[in-house]
Amino acid sequence: MLEPMWKSSDDLVLAVSTGIDSMVLLHQLIHDYAHTYRKLACVHVNHGLRSASDEEAIFIQQYCHKHDIPIYIHQLDLSDVVNTGKSIQNDARERRYQWFDSVMQQLNADYLVTAHHQDDQLETIFYRIFTGRTSRSSIGMHMFEPRADYHIVRPFIHTTKQSIQKYQHEHQVPYYEDESNAHNDYVRNDIRNRILPTIEKNTHLQPQQLLKLFDIQETAQMLIQQQADHFIHHHVQVTERQIIISRNDFNKELPHVKMNILDHCFAQFSERVQISERAYQDWFEKIESSVAQTPLMHTNEWRADVVYDKLIIIAQPSHETVEKLHITHPGWYAFEDYRIYITQQLLEMGGAISIRTRYNGDRVALRSGHHKKVSRLMIDAKVPALLRQRMPIIETSNGHILAVGLLYVQEAYRDMIHIQYLGDDINGK
Repeated sequence: MLEPMWKSSDDLVLAVSTGIDSMVLLHQLIHDYAHTYRKLACVHVNHGLRSASDEEAIFIQQYCHKHDIPIYIHQLDLSDVVNTGKSIQNDARERRYQWFDSVMQQLNADYLVTAHHQDDQLETIFYRIFTGRTSRSSIGMHMFEPRADYHIVRPFIHTTKQSIQKYQHEHQVPYYEDESNAHNDYVRNDIRNRILPTIEKNTHLQPQQLLKLFDIQETAQMLIQQQADHFIHHHVQVTERQIIISRNDFNKELPHVKMNILDHCFAQFSERVQISERAYQDWFEKIESSVAQTPLMHTNEWRADVVYDKLIIIAQPSHETVEKLHITHPGWYAFEDYRIYITQQLLEMGGAISIRTRYNGDRVALRSGHHKKVSRLMIDAKVPALLRQRMPIIETSNGHILAVGLLYVQEAYRDMIHIQYLGDDINGK
């Protein structure tokens, strides 16, 4: 029944709740599979939400001591969540695993073993399908799941609940029944107690077909990932501060491939941002439209924008106001992503020189004698809106503009002003 997936030199930690599943797994590890690992320890979380919680904690402590198994028990305080009236299941799981992580690190163990079985798998697949969690993540649980410094392993994942119950009866394994499992207030309980049993009663329906769907989805996810990886390798330019994607090439991909591509790109800047599928669909419409420039999403860490023929994801700069630089001596000056050299000759000809960002109404003189707005100069050069606000404008004390970034330098001053762009070129020059 149990499928050992570890080596005899590995250290295991079993998450045991005192329910029938984890107690049968513990019994097997002690009596039938002790030769398959080096050390075994147990972790138990007392949620303190039921009258029997303390009794169960004492029981598992005594059971482990009887069999010379180290046991670590943690009292979980969920009062803050309970007081809000929200469901505690997600918060409880997150806090459990935070504690598991600390114990695994403390013990330097290899595997955290859980007693999830095939019936749990069916319940999980059903839950994720009907709550819409199917597009970009697995709809089921895997036998192996990597964590930061260890792996979670589920050796019962192909074992039915009926088989576990049979083993418990044959070996008289002690366990506690959580009475809250019979209540259908929680969605998963409702699936387990009411929906799946109802499906099983219909001779034309087989809940086990969900396992086939899981396999199909795993294959589909693998193919989507391969296509996304191929696109990223050939069509995505990645630097430390920004990511540039060809808009035309991106539009040729299928929606789920696009989502995978963007998920990968945003992970370069932040681990916390998760874009919804609905938001992505809205983005795809904008990217496929004829609009020249439009913002997609801006966070404190990055911003995503459609910029002419590109999709650009760029790390956000500081929001501090850029101060105007007053140049009184020749030399190199740093301004945003630029290095600018002002010669002594320019200072002698132009007097006081300043470096600033663009103002509304700024104009430059053309060779023809006409003038052109700086904003139009930037638009014609397809400079992204973000970079327009950071491009240096070099002017004299009377407001005469001598240079605009790398886009424009008055002919008479070309040998007196030297500008270097230190950022990543996205048509910002």
